[in-house]
Amino acid sequence: MKQKYVFILFLIVLGVFAIPFCSNYLAESIIDNSKNEIILRKIGHEVLISSNDRTSRVLPIKTISKNEFQIRFENQFAFSPDSLINILQNNISKSSFPKEYSVSVKKCLSEVIVYGFHIDADSSKNVITCIGRKMPLDCYVITLKFASKTNILFTKYSFFAILFLAISIFFLMRFRNEKIEKEVIIADDETNITIGKYIFYFQKNQLQFEMEQISLTPKESKLLYILSSSPNEIIDRNTLQKEIWENEGVIVTRSLDMFISKLRKKLDKDSTITIVNIHGVGYKLEIKS
Repeated sequence: MKQKYVFILFLIVLGVFAIPFCSNYLAESIIDNSKNEIILRKIGHEVLISSNDRTSRVLPIKTISKNEFQIRFENQFAFSPDSLINILQNNISKSSFPKEYSVSVKKCLSEVIVYGFHIDADSSKNVITCIGRKMPLDCYVITLKFASKTNILFTKYSFFAILFLAISIFFLMRFRNEKIEKEVIIADDETNITIGKYIFYFQKNQLQFEMEQISLTPKESKLLYILSSSPNEIIDRNTLQKEIWENEGVIVTRSLDMFISKLRKKLDKDSTITIVNIHGVGYKLEIKS
């Protein structure tokens, strides 16, 4: 058997063992997605709006377990099951939460469930009751329990997940050497860059000011490299985000601002250097003569 086929077979076998660990990780971190937490708070907000309450607060989301969360409220409210179901379905459908979940509503001082329903990935299996009845004014908490992503992956998508993993690793290994060579060439060409009174060592992720050594993270180093390659020129935000986070899949807009802020602090020893924010456009490394 040719070596490349042995390698592909190895990747598939590796995928069989890797998928359980990957899916467990996903199940443990569904709330880590900041958008998901915002969606839970938005659900609480819309529930209060539907109860004609536009002033009281939605309390911090309580995490009960890796896939179970509780929405709590500052004041009492009344709700309609019809409205609650619509609010949850509309918001969950726009999130990365599993699309199979159960909802239970309890009174604050009781463990008794006063209302609940279940939404299945297959809508024909939904369990919804008490439509058209309004729940009276009281103190309620809403608990959402999502189906385990581990189970979903193994029952429906395990074959495709393993195949995708194998193909991804195959292409990753195929182009890995080319990427490494490209990065080495860039690093070697720009090992020592003068920025004002600083010396920037891109390959070492390091700045030097006089006798002081200042460490940079890889992302800070790459960001400074891009800015210093075109001094006094505006670099578009989208370009910076794509260049620095292109291999991570998800770009968090505030991350760029955070790294810019950190770079400014590390460059503040030289007053001739400024990273200027061009509002709505991007940034430029301004170096005064």
